[in-house]
Formats: sequence, structure tokens, C-alpha cells
Amino acid sequence: MNLFRLIFAAFVLIRHSFILFEANITSYMPNSLNVLMSFAVPFFFYVSGYLITASTIKNDFKTFLKKRLARIYPAYFVCILLIVILFAPLTYTILNNGTFDLVSYLNLNPSPIKFFIYALPLNLFENNIGTLLQSIPADNWNVSSWTLIFEFGCYIAIAIIMAILMKSKIRKEHYPKLVFAIYLILGVAYVMMPEGKGKALTYFGLGLYLASMFFGGGFIYLIKDQLKFSYKLFVPALIYCALCMAFLSRNVAGIFIAIPMTYILLVLSVIVKSPRFIKENDISYGTYIYAWPVQCLIAIFISYNSLNVNIWEYIISVWILTTAFALFSWFIIEKPILKK
Repeated sequence: MNLFRLIFAAFVLIRHSFILFEANITSYMPNSLNVLMSFAVPFFFYVSGYLITASTIKNDFKTFLKKRLARIYPAYFVCILLIVILFAPLTYTILNNGTFDLVSYLNLNPSPIKFFIYALPLNLFENNIGTLLQSIPADNWNVSSWTLIFEFGCYIAIAIIMAILMKSKIRKEHYPKLVFAIYLILGVAYVMMPEGKGKALTYFGLGLYLASMFFGGGFIYLIKDQLKFSYKLFVPALIYCALCMAFLSRNVAGIFIAIPMTYILLVLSVIVKSPRFIKENDISYGTYIYAWPVQCLIAIFISYNSLNVNIWEYIISVWILTTAFALFSWFIIEKPILKK
């Protein structure tokens, strides 16, 4: 699944680039492609639900938790550290005509130290450092990582549920039914939430939304041995997902297509062969967490210097620099830790 996760990270990078560049994305690509890319986060959660459910079954709770922390947190920690000691200082320097004053930088409000401390527990608050980002359409340094706290919560939830199931007298053939029921309850609860301003941004709503998709992916893992590739199943699933994505709101469609889309991605992961380097090296996480600070830095550099750069040149420059940081994250931090 490394290739598909990297593609999803690229989707996030591209859509965020259009936001920061203040360009209309549908002027540069078909709306159908834009809609597909807007489902990058749901796609991540489908795949995560599938893979993490597998991990809960193969490991005891302590080992599972250790592996999940090792996969997410060290790279995230280094990323927020680099925001404080590299990305934000460079932005400060650009905005101050090439000069950097450490004392003034540390005294920004909110301060870089406050940002770092608040970001440590995967917090969604206080993601600004001073007003360094006010010249671009960005309100914090940590946009992409907002999903991490919810994803980790899903890890804990599925681990606890599977641990209880495996220690109970419930037979394994009933596990899929129970996980499906959780997916359904969470999804229905989210869809039935009363309409209201900011509903989609409330933590409770986001938790229901993302967890439902996660458990949808987990359900597919639990029935994977019963699934065979068949055009009679694949094609209707593809048509159903396409119609939902085209005619339903993104959040509702994300829940409705969780199970068939996980099946589609599973089939595609077998059919589409990954390049060997990507198969052996998962740089998708590094791409996901570093893209936004890289995008902000380059956007401010372009804006402050009034450079004549088009959107595609911006995206290419962001992709190159983000890939460099993703490779650093994988080979220096993630891979060595995961080998322990």
C-alpha cells in the first residue's frame, strides 16, 4: 500500500498548494480529478483501518502500542522541532529582509516555544508562531497533522476492541459483524448529527466521521479471506463509489463508500505494481507531515519577493523539497526506529 499512501499524500499536497497559491483548482484540472483528490484523508483512513486491524491481531496490546507510537511520534516530533528551528526562523528571516534576531524570534506571540510545547501531544491548538503566516492564506504551521490525534485514537479503540474480542468467548467468525456494527453506528451517528455552523469541524463530529471510515477499512481486513477479485464485484463497487463521490457531500460519501472503496484499493494494490524503491521505503508519512511547512515557506518566499511563478512551478518546487525532507525522515528517523 506504500504507493497508494504516497499518492494520497500527493493529493493533499496538490490541493493545499492551490489554497496557498490562491488559485482556482478547477481552472487547472477536471473537477472529477479535484473531487477524487478531496478524498485523500478518507482514503488514508480506509487503508489505515485495514492495516492497523491486521496489526492488532498479530501483536499483543503492549507490542502493538509500542509499534504504533514508534511509527507516528518520533517523525512527528522531529517535524515540529524543525518547524521551530528551521522553517519558522527562515520565514522570519525572509520577512525581515534577510536578518534574523533570535531574541525577537523567541518573543513572538504566540512564541515558538509555546507552539512546540502545545504541539507535543498532537494538539490541535496554538499552531501559530507569531504572525509569520499572515501574508498567505494559512492560519497555522501544522495543518496536515490535524488527523494524527484522531488516527491514534482509532488505533487505541480498535486495539481495545480486538483485545476484548480475542479474550472473550465470541467466535472469530463473528468479529466482522461486530466491527461492521461499530462502523455503521458511528457513520449513522455522524450523518444524523443536526446541521449547524461548524458541525464538520467539531471534534466530536470529526471523531465519528474518521472513526467510521477507519472501522470500515478494518471490516474489510476481517473478511479479506472471503473476498476474491471479481469484475462482478469490482465494477459495481467502482460505479457505486463514483456516484457517491459525485452526488453526495464529501463527508457523507466518505462514510458510505468506506467498505467498497477499501476493497477497490486492496484490489488495485495487487494489480498495480509499486516501484521497488517505494515498496521498500514508505516515504508517504514524511511527505504528509512536511508538505505544509514546506509549502508555507516557499509561498512566503515567492510572495515577499514578488516572484513570477505559476502554480505548477510552485507545486514542483514544493514536491522536490518535501520529498527531500520525507527521505530524511524515513532513512534517518522512521526506518531505524522501526527496525528496533
